[in-house]
Amino acid sequence: MSAFLEPFGGAVCLDFANTLDGRATAQPAEYLHTYADLARWSAFAGLIDGATSARLRRHDAEASLRAALGLREAIFEVFAAIGRGQEPPAGPLDEVRRRYAEAVASARLVPGTSSGGKFIWEFTGDEPDRAWWPISVDAVRLLTEGPLDRVKTCAAEAGCIGLFVDTSKNRSRRWCTMDGCGVEAKVQRQARRRAARG
Repeated sequence: MSAFLEPFGGAVCLDFANTLDGRATAQPAEYLHTYADLARWSAFAGLIDGATSARLRRHDAEASLRAALGLREAIFEVFAAIGRGQEPPAGPLDEVRRRYAEAVASARLVPGTSSGGKFIWEFTGDEPDRAWWPISVDAVRLLTEGPLDRVKTCAAEAGCIGLFVDTSKNRSRRWCTMDGCGVEAKVQRQARRRAARG
């Protein structure tokens, strides 16, 4: 069993924002306590391979973890605003831009193997920040290419506010997962109906 949430965001940057789960609850669940957690999550998300993750975990990289968590909070603020139909706040948006600039300064442009002929950013080496560089690139890709009109926040009343891209045909997805917050919402509706009848 994985130590991380199964991805439900539909974009790596949103899954990264969701590594702080239940943000509006009394006890949010933090999945990235250490830099080693970050390197493991990056491999879990398919951004680096297992061998690279193992090498990165040898670093004592508290500064890189802080940078990654700052990026995570900026991504959350930007896309939560977009999901609510609001203008993203300038500070977090600039943080995403700044981290993206740092990432691509350390990358090479190479032909993508499965990207329809597009070029992609390739990261090599064992710099600690390599664990989060691709996340910043994904965030800017989502901002510039969309589909921003499908970014949503979980509608669960319990305070999840997880971020996701709604890929349903009729844009009807309301919860991060149907077997999580979706089930909880259904149970709450049934309880309210029983109480109203009682």
